[in-house]
This record gives sequence, structure tokens and C-alpha cells, in this order.
Amino acid sequence: MANYTGKKCFSCGEAFKDGDDIVVCPECGTPYHRECYLKEGKCINDALHESGQSWEQTQESVESENIRCIRCGFENPPDKLFCEKCGTPLTKNDTEERPFNDMDTQNNAQQTGPDGQPYGPFGRQVVFDKDSDLEGIKLDDYAKFVKTNPLIFLSNFIRFGKFGGKISINFAAFLFPHLYFLFRKMNLVGIIMLVATALLNIPTAIEYLSAGTMGFSLDIGIDVTGRVFQGISAATWYVSMALQFVAGFFGNYMYYKFAQKKIREIRSEDGTEQEIAEKIVAKGGTSWGAVILGFAVYSAIVVFGIFGVTKIFA
Repeated sequence: MANYTGKKCFSCGEAFKDGDDIVVCPECGTPYHRECYLKEGKCINDALHESGQSWEQTQESVESENIRCIRCGFENPPDKLFCEKCGTPLTKNDTEERPFNDMDTQNNAQQTGPDGQPYGPFGRQVVFDKDSDLEGIKLDDYAKFVKTNPLIFLSNFIRFGKFGGKISINFAAFLFPHLYFLFRKMNLVGIIMLVATALLNIPTAIEYLSAGTMGFSLDIGIDVTGRVFQGISAATWYVSMALQFVAGFFGNYMYYKFAQKKIREIRSEDGTEQEIAEKIVAKGGTSWGAVILGFAVYSAIVVFGIFGVTKIFA
């Protein structure tokens, strides 16, 4: 039997799910939930019966008109200019210009980001018109500020700016929120996250040390199995996970607003276009030095925190 998962029942309009009891019209092949078909008493797709076409033929026609996003693979309706899932400008074929592309396609093929790399992944050129406006700021300024991985960030920025979304997934921000924000030079957010996550992880670190989970055990004089300590440990773990989820799902949006603020500040200053561009590049980008320093400070807070807690509970 054909796979109808995701297709819609012609009667109720609900999408079929795995395990649904599905029947099809013996004449045109239109699928229904069995209960919907019994309720109707017959196939109600009269247009197909009159035309002599089959339901499969009409579906192939509809699917062939959809535009597949070259970045995430999502099938978009033919009237969409941007991918509904990731915001990437859409094209029906390789030669058609995207809404944010320069008019000169040949020049586009030579366009690269501030790091000298093409905007597209895997050698595929996916470029945006650098003069396109996104909430009062040119995409070229965003690209200069981001510096690394511009395609990923610009696609998210377009989705935030054009469609009003705020949620996207950033695994690095989820796993290491404090280090990620410092890496992206969001120092204030990074410091807040660093101090918060370090303090919240102290009970867990004490528990691991006492249990020998890290390869060695350390008697620090605290009953980690007691109700009070277990309650504190559980509470801090949940709060820490909540911060990670916030960073993981809203980190890209926070970076988008951070980039906006910094670019506007730089643009408000006096200077030539070249000087302003250099400032944008300097203020943006990434900082491995901040990551290393942040890791050292994080470790120090945890270590001193462990000694502090042992004195309190001693």
C-alpha cells in the first residue's frame, strides 16, 4: 500500500499519521480515513471522477511545483520567496536569481564573505544582495560583523527580521552557553551566563567528586545523599538546564539583536565607509581568547565554590 503519511484526508482535511486506518477510492485513488469515507458514503472527489485523472497524478503535479530549499531541504509552496523553515531565499532552478541576490549573477559567483570564503556551503554559491535592508541595516554589515559562517547566521537573521520569529536551534549555545556568548563577543551575557552556570554546577561537581564519577573520589565532609543537599542539587540542575535551553533556542536571536545594536552604534560614529567597515569587522567576529579566559574563570569559580560550600556544611 502506498505511504499516505503527511497527506490529507479529502473529507476532514486532517493529515494522515502512521497507523491510521486509510481507504482509497477504487476509481480515482483519493485517500480517506475509513470513518470519514463511511460517513460520506462515497468518494466526494467529483472533479477527478469527471476529469478521469487519478489522485496520484494531481499530487505529483502539486509536489513538482513546490520549491525545495537548497539549505534545509524543506518543500515550500511555489508562491514563497523565502524558506518557511530557515528563511533562505528560494529559487526554482539553479539559474534563477534569489530575492536577495545581486542582479549580476556572474559577479555573484565570485562574491565571498569577509573571511574570503564563499557564502554557500559545500562549494555551492548561495549569496545575498549585500545592499539589501534588514531592519535598517544592510546585509553586508551583518556579514562583516558575523565574519564566520555568514550563510547560517544571515539565513536566521532574515527569518527573524522578515518573519518575526525568535526561536532557532544553536547546539553550541545549548551545550556551552557561557563560552559561546564569550566566543561571539557578547561579553555581558557571557559573563552573566558564566557566573550563573558555574555557581549552579557546584553541587553537581561536589556530588561527582564524592561519588568518584570523575575517576577519583574526594572526601569533602558533606553528606551528598542527604535530603537538603539532594534538594539543592536537583534545584540547581533544573535551573542550569533552563538557562541552557534559553541559550540554545534564543541564542541566535540574542546575537541578531546584539549585532544590530553594535552596528548601529558604529554607524552613528563619524568616519569614512572604509573606517566604519573596519570597525564593524573588529567589533564583530569571534574571540578564542575570551573562551580560554572564560573557561579558566569558570573552573576557578567552581573550585573555590566547592571549598566554600564544604566550609558552610562542615
